Amino acid sequence: MQAVDSEVSRRKFAREVGHLREIEQTLISRGWWMMTAEFPYVKVAFATVGMRPRVIPFALRADFTDYDARPLAITFVDPFLDKELAAAEMMTRLPRLLPVDPAVPTEIAAQIPAQRVELYQHYPHMPMVPGFLCLPGTRAYHEHPAHSGDPWELHRNTGEGRLFALLETVWRYGTAPINQFAINIGLNQSEIPA
Repeated sequence: MQAVDSEVSRRKFAREVGHLREIEQTLISRGWWMMTAEFPYVKVAFATVGMRPRVIPFALRADFTDYDARPLAITFVDPFLDKELAAAEMMTRLPRLLPVDPAVPTEIAAQIPAQRVELYQHYPHMPMVPGFLCLPGTRAYHEHPAHSGDPWELHRNTGEGRLFALLETVWRYGTAPINQFAINIGLNQSEIPA
């Protein structure tokens, strides 16, 4: 059963995609590439512009079905195969430092170690299962039992669930910080030349 008339979702889809097209040059300079936009899906690939060679580690697919009675469903996919990426295939977990509560005095705040959260959540014991974007404004976040006290309706009119806002967050914590590769070569000690 649909939560909203598909024509309403189509108009909102057209508005969101239209906004991305208006700022396309800015998106390209950040390494964003809108690969497809056909209702109800938009697929945007993210490149690592801060390093050479440039890499496209993932694409994000946004599903506008029932938007915005329900938040966007976000999945990370292989940009070329359109297959949902398993957690083990993700190049980044979108790490983000949590800000210290502004009510904490500055002297004390300076002594508190920074807390890091990963916006890409997954089940570590199941690396071949896809993870999800754990962020207010996404369907996975608001439908997860851990967030039952934070309903979509509280975020719906804040802009958090808008396509650009979600893409911006994925870029900021996903590909923007990537500036080098770490390469592990699996040689046995006996294979290393003398």
